[in-house]
Amino acid sequence: MSEWFHVSDTDSGTLPLKILQLISGRNINGALTYCKFLSEHLIARGHEVTVLCRPDGWMEKQNIANVQIYHSEMNRSAGEIARIRDWAKAEKFDVLHSHMSRAHAFGVLLKMATGIPVVATAHNRSLQLHWTFNDYVIANSEATCRYQRSINRVSSNKMKTIYCFTDLDRFNTTTPKRVRIATRHLQNTPDDFLVGLVGEVVARKGHLYLFRAIKRLCDEIPNFRLALLGRFSRDENYVKKLRSILIKNGLYRRVKWCGLRSNIHDFMAAFEITVVPSVEEPLGLVALESLAAGTPVVAADTGGLPEIVHHQKSGLIVPPKNPDALADAIIELANDPVRREVMGQHGKQFVFQQFDPARLTDQVEDVYRSLAGHQNIARAA
Repeated sequence: MSEWFHVSDTDSGTLPLKILQLISGRNINGALTYCKFLSEHLIARGHEVTVLCRPDGWMEKQNIANVQIYHSEMNRSAGEIARIRDWAKAEKFDVLHSHMSRAHAFGVLLKMATGIPVVATAHNRSLQLHWTFNDYVIANSEATCRYQRSINRVSSNKMKTIYCFTDLDRFNTTTPKRVRIATRHLQNTPDDFLVGLVGEVVARKGHLYLFRAIKRLCDEIPNFRLALLGRFSRDENYVKKLRSILIKNGLYRRVKWCGLRSNIHDFMAAFEITVVPSVEEPLGLVALESLAAGTPVVAADTGGLPEIVHHQKSGLIVPPKNPDALADAIIELANDPVRREVMGQHGKQFVFQQFDPARLTDQVEDVYRSLAGHQNIARAA
């Protein structure tokens, strides 16, 4: 029997697990925030969680209570694999859980070197060779699950959809005062029709298609204002292209570039509509968060977004890369405040029911226990 044996098949449903989360991103994104929230929920259940991440990234700056941090560049060199292999075996982890591409590949190699079972959460949809080597794959949406089956050839019996979740509690802390403070920061007046677009300013997020609709939106909604929340750099060509559209149309003052914000929930509650014009969006946590704030969403018909935004119920789904369709949907909702209110209420109820962190953590925990139990049966034999 291996010295890192912890959980038998008879007591695997009750004893705490030692879990290693592998996350390779440095800058904040949906995978990182999910890994953080999942780790917090697992710790609250009595599990021991260690996070393997790259140095000086967002994750280790979060100071998550009772989470151990260990560093690796996860560069897949023989020396680095051997170093982490020896450490992981000494730590006696029951299961590995990887997030993001570099960590996924490293997790498979670590599994091969240690025999510790590995589960990988697919946060994106891309052709990669390592997926079938995982013991189990969690897809972050049904759209991602279909992609993993058809493109990466992951077997249905070793994969399921478990939606990623966010910290819903913070959306219950928003007050009218906090919303007013956020609105003042945006330098908006009470009469402005405030639309939000949240996410890193990169081509995949589809900012360009909303910017191509801005002139029409300003013409037909005279009090239209747009707030951009998310990392951006003025030196990036994509950002320069967006700014040139505003300058050309004399609409620069209609857009507020806010950068990263920690109180995203207060801003979302201030929006009349959140727009998610992504070209590719495997799940769409921004849409989920907007609905949690009670704000309807206009979203592109891509990836997991239609699984979150119910067309005509909690928002409107439009064809991707289509400025006219975006403008039509925003104008339609701008002219119907009662409908926006009903949509926001429907969306909030849906999110708090279907994306309950406790229920979704239950499902992840079940995967861990199944893998740990099967591994221990094999080792005991």
